[in-house]
Amino acid sequence: MNITFQTMNTSYRTAVPAQRKYTPASGKTKGDYDTVNISKSRVSQGSDESFARILARKTAAQLSDGASQERVQELKSSIAEGVYQPDSQMIAGRLLGLG
Repeated sequence: MNITFQTMNTSYRTAVPAQRKYTPASGKTKGDYDTVNISKSRVSQGSDESFARILARKTAAQLSDGASQERVQELKSSIAEGVYQPDSQMIAGRLLGLG
């Protein structure tokens, strides 16, 4: 096996000067870098809080006064007698806001 290497013609390449070493501007010392501080602005915090308040007010307004005293007594007596059979499908639907 005969292997020969040929040198490339480098005359097509243009001379490129070496890059200069970076020197910091006057007044700056090594290690003096820009800094970035990221924080939640007060405007967005206020809007988050106001959104939570609005949501709480709307939810409270949608709630009714609850069950009447007669219904509560009915449920208590049926539970005490052992005849109360809760409807799990209805409960799940109401928890999910379906009915």
